Amino acid sequence: MGNKKIVFHTKARDKKTKMNSLRVGGFIPGNVYGLSKESESIFCEANAFKKLYEEVGDTGLIYVKIDDAKEQPVLIDEVSEMSVGNRVLHVAFKRVNLNVAVSADVPIELVGENEVRDTIVTQVKQDVEVEALPQNLPEKFEIDISTLTEVGQTITLADLKFDTSKITLVLGEDVDPESETIVVLQHVAVQEEEETEETAASEEATTEKAAESTEEAKSEEASE
Repeated sequence: MGNKKIVFHTKARDKKTKMNSLRVGGFIPGNVYGLSKESESIFCEANAFKKLYEEVGDTGLIYVKIDDAKEQPVLIDEVSEMSVGNRVLHVAFKRVNLNVAVSADVPIELVGENEVRDTIVTQVKQDVEVEALPQNLPEKFEIDISTLTEVGQTITLADLKFDTSKITLVLGEDVDPESETIVVLQHVAVQEEEETEETAASEEATTEKAAESTEEAKSEEASE
């Protein structure tokens, strides 16, 4: 995405307009809010928003333009989707002050290939919270798993590459980045054993619950 300024065009929405009629017409209803200003109801083209979201995600700075009004710097704060089909039902844009830091969860993406035989790379953390000025928020962090060469080897938060003068990891006071594992290289047998144990534990719990239900039913019949 780089330093390219992204302007997203929307239209003001009359609150009396039915949202479903907009969706049927290929639009997405939404709103722009934040910075102690009144929330503005909008709608935008569904296809245009899909392309935008694929490009900027949740951390990319956008300039929303409502009709002919002045552009407003925002982040995509919430995207409501249908449980089936991933159709976007509503989107909320949050206004930001370019001089005030914000916090956001930045996704961690694995790149490269695992070339160690009979092993599997297990990703423990999917994202990490950071704090930065809106224009400095990273789109994602990339972890090169090809650097893993031995079973048990890990990559931690301390291994993330970023400009520490612009971005800060949001961690607890007693949290050491070197102890926060992102990925670990495991032997395939270990991974399979863990999954088997989890399955067995789940089945055992289900069996015990069924047995308890049967005993309760018999007890109720006897009391009757």
